[in-house]
Amino acid sequence: MLKYHFVQALFGCLLLCACIGCTVREDRLPCPCYLDIDYRELLATEPSVGISARVDLLLQDADSRWMTQHSLDLCPEMEEISVEKSHLQVISLVHDKPWRDFLAEGTRVTYEPGNEMDALYASTQWVDCSDEEACCVLHPHKQFSTLQFTDEADGALCRRYNMVIRGSTCGFDAADLSAVEGEYLYTVQEDDGQGRICVRIPRQLRNDLLLEFWEKDRHNLLFSCPVGLYLFAAGYDPAAADLPDYSLRIDFRDALLYLRIADWKDEYIYSLYD
Repeated sequence: MLKYHFVQALFGCLLLCACIGCTVREDRLPCPCYLDIDYRELLATEPSVGISARVDLLLQDADSRWMTQHSLDLCPEMEEISVEKSHLQVISLVHDKPWRDFLAEGTRVTYEPGNEMDALYASTQWVDCSDEEACCVLHPHKQFSTLQFTDEADGALCRRYNMVIRGSTCGFDAADLSAVEGEYLYTVQEDDGQGRICVRIPRQLRNDLLLEFWEKDRHNLLFSCPVGLYLFAAGYDPAAADLPDYSLRIDFRDALLYLRIADWKDEYIYSLYD
């Protein structure tokens, strides 16, 4: 009888040890890290990115990738994720394209000639997940600039010319938010009915952004305006965390083009036929 109770007690001790598992100090290394993803700062930017936007979250280390997606209006304030103990890179991308998986095949977000840059906000950071608990606060930054051209001819520019934006950066790498070099080419669409023409551009590395005027329905370049040259001259910062927007006034008078950037004193005047 005594032997039976001893075996029973021994079995109970073994079962207890198996159950406590990761609570034993010596066995904590195989246990996961519980990473809290804090969305609260992201949600505070909702007026900028729009409630219908989506956040794509990518976690990766040297050996693995883990991805999740949320609609911003259904996004939790906090999300706990179980990850292996390691040093993790956490990338977030906020956009309004629910049908497009930007990060499915890598961290580069680029645009082929003819496509306009999307309104994208992104963040990237490394998180030490070597302990049992860690936290990552998402704070995406604006990765595009909007150029708003005010057409003093009340929409005549888009009717008379094909206006093309041409540059040498075609997107960015979400892993470090650096610009990706490549041809950026987009034909500006019709104005909004009030003489305003808007186009989004990616982060610029050099001052070579051009605004071209082509003959309507023909292949003759009439005039090229070095917009990038004057953006940089006025203090454009390629390394800015959040890229600003710009407002420009365009006016044709007597075969001249007048370009003025909002809040800047200088007005640049070009001859259309030089």
